[in-house]
Amino acid sequence: MTRHRRLRRGWLWGCAVAPALLLVSCTSDSGTPEDGRPASHSARTSVAGGQKKLTAQARTAIGAAAADDDTLLEGGVESLADGVHSRPTADHGQHYRLAVTCAGLGDAEAVFTTEAGAITEVIPCDTSVVLKRFTAPARTMRLDISGKSRSSGVIAWRINRV
Repeated sequence: MTRHRRLRRGWLWGCAVAPALLLVSCTSDSGTPEDGRPASHSARTSVAGGQKKLTAQARTAIGAAAADDDTLLEGGVESLADGVHSRPTADHGQHYRLAVTCAGLGDAEAVFTTEAGAITEVIPCDTSVVLKRFTAPARTMRLDISGKSRSSGVIAWRINRV
């Protein structure tokens, strides 16, 4: 056999076998852990269960107001990943109290901005409650709460008239 034929035969054999090897390597992993359960389902269940637990902890810590509470201006519960971005409209000159808590891991940062400037407060995600009293400005105010690096959890917040 000539050298040319051997090279051509080797090249053809390699071209025929390579796709089969690639297909086997791409499809050989079933994507399930050793115990046979799909990882994505259990991860989703764990995250959803954890989120519900953290939400309950945050609501309990902040003493979530009843829906018919006439002193409540604004409030809610958000995931730390989504954060809070609110522009509450309050009665000028009226006194209010802002309460914020975070349940989870790490810290959150709250920035409360009025025409007088911005107040920044770090909130540990250990369900401790941070309270701030303020008098409503003539113009709008803004509340932004976001998670700091590597933080996760739930934020509960509310603004009540004092």
